[in-house]
Amino acid sequence: MISYSYEIGEKLNEKLKKLARKNKNLYDSVQKQIIKIASNPQLGKPLRYNLKGKLRVHIGHFVLVYEINENELKIIFTELEHHDKAYAR
Repeated sequence: MISYSYEIGEKLNEKLKKLARKNKNLYDSVQKQIIKIASNPQLGKPLRYNLKGKLRVHIGHFVLVYEINENELKIIFTELEHHDKAYAR
């Protein structure tokens, strides 16, 4: 199995810092999901339209969005939004 490294985007990192203080359960769930995705990047569902090229996984009512850079074997986590806000057009 190919090993991927990962990074957390600046915007998401700020959200996670706030989340660690405000909602520890959701924060822990996000951390677990990041570890799962790092070992199996294709776990998420591909997105369409303006988010084409990115994947997503649901964590409760929230959506964690990420992209895979196959050339560098890197996963970049970019967003965590409430489901209703994530898909608003």
